[in-house]
Amino acid sequence: MNGIYGFLIGLWLHASLVLSNIIQYDPCILEDAQLTTIGLIRKYGYAAEEHKIETKDGFRLSVHRIPKRGAQPVLLVHGLEDSSAAWVLTGPCCGLAYLLSDRGYDVWMINTRGNRYSRKHRRYHPLMRQFWDGIYDIPATIDYMLDRSEGYKQVHYVGHSQGTSSVFVMGAEKPDYMKKIKLLQALAPVAYFDNLNAPLIQLFKPYFGTILQLAKLLGIYEFPPETDVWNRLNFQFCSFAFRDSCTYFLMLLMGMDISQFNQTLFPLFSKHFVAGSSTKSVEHYAQLVEKGGFFKFDYGNPTVNYRKYGSYNPPQYKLANINCKVALYYSVNDQLTSFKDVQRLRKKLPNVVHDELLAYKKFNHLDFTVAIDVKKLLYDSMFQVMEKVDKGEL
Repeated sequence: MNGIYGFLIGLWLHASLVLSNIIQYDPCILEDAQLTTIGLIRKYGYAAEEHKIETKDGFRLSVHRIPKRGAQPVLLVHGLEDSSAAWVLTGPCCGLAYLLSDRGYDVWMINTRGNRYSRKHRRYHPLMRQFWDGIYDIPATIDYMLDRSEGYKQVHYVGHSQGTSSVFVMGAEKPDYMKKIKLLQALAPVAYFDNLNAPLIQLFKPYFGTILQLAKLLGIYEFPPETDVWNRLNFQFCSFAFRDSCTYFLMLLMGMDISQFNQTLFPLFSKHFVAGSSTKSVEHYAQLVEKGGFFKFDYGNPTVNYRKYGSYNPPQYKLANINCKVALYYSVNDQLTSFKDVQRLRKKLPNVVHDELLAYKKFNHLDFTVAIDVKKLLYDSMFQVMEKVDKGEL
C-alpha cells in the first residue's frame, strides 16, 4: 500500500512539474508581478507617493498614497500577511484604491509593522523581539494624514481582516482616536472566533502552542521570513509548478469560491502575498481561537501579565469604546471570519450604522480584495454608505 501511495505522489509531482512548462501568462501580468505597490500605481497612470512615518516607539512605517489634494482622506489597512498591494493588485477596474481615487478621495495605504515595506526601526532590528512590539502604527498614521489633509479632521477607515482587529484595539485602548474616524468600514471583521470552522485551522489547532513555543526558543519573530529565497520559491512554486494545489490550499483556508478567483493573476498574488508579519500576531490570534473572547495578548506568565495589565489574566478589550460610525461587511462562506461571530461583535459595538451579510453565498475571505466581481458584490455598497455619511444622511 505504501508503494502505491509513493507512486501516486511521484506521479502528481511529475505531472505538476510538466504542467509548469505549459502554464503561460500574459507578459503584462508577469511584469506587474515584479513591480512594487508604487510601481503598479504609476504604471496604470495614477500619481503615487511613499511616506515614511515614525511611530511613538521609533518604528518607521512605509505608507503609500494616491494623492488628491484637498480631498477627503481615506486610510486602507490590509490583513495579516498582506501589504498595501492588496488594494491595487486587480488593477484600475477592481482595485479599491483606484476606485476610491476615481471617486475623488485622497487614498492612503498603510504597510503595518514588519511586512516587506515596513522593516525599519530607530533602535531595533527584525531579529530582535522588541522590533515587533507596539500598538502605535494606526494612531501615528491617522495623525500624519490629518496633518497633511487640508481642513479635514476625520478620515474614512477601511480595514480588511487584521486591519479591523487593529482599529478595534486602537479604539478600545485609545478611544479619543474614534473622534478622528468619520466612518469605520470593516471587511471580514475579526474579533471573536467561537464559531470558526476552518478545516485547516481546526487541523493545526492542537499544535499551535507547541509550534509557537518552538519559534520563541529559536528566536523566530516573523512569519514567514522575509527573504529573497522564500519570495522566489513561493512565486515559482505557486505560479507555475503547483498552481492548482496552491489555489486549492487558498480556497480551503479562505472558503471555496473558484468562480471569483482569477487564476491568470496568480503570479501577482504569489509575488505580493505572503508579505510578512510577526509571530506574535499569529500567536495572539491562536490564543483567541483556543480560548475564545477578544482579549489582550497573553504572555503565558501570570507575573508578566500582571506587570503589563495589572491582572494575572489578560483583560478583554473594551469594544464599547469604539463609538465612531461602523459599517460591517461579512459573508457565510468566509472560513476565517464566522458570520455568527461578526453578529456577536455587532452587539458589542455601540454605533453600527450599516450591517451587511453579503448576498453572494460563496463570497470568501479573499474575495474582499481580489474577487473578479468585487465592485458589484461589495464595493458599490460601500461607496453608497460612504456617500451617505459624507452628506450627513447616515
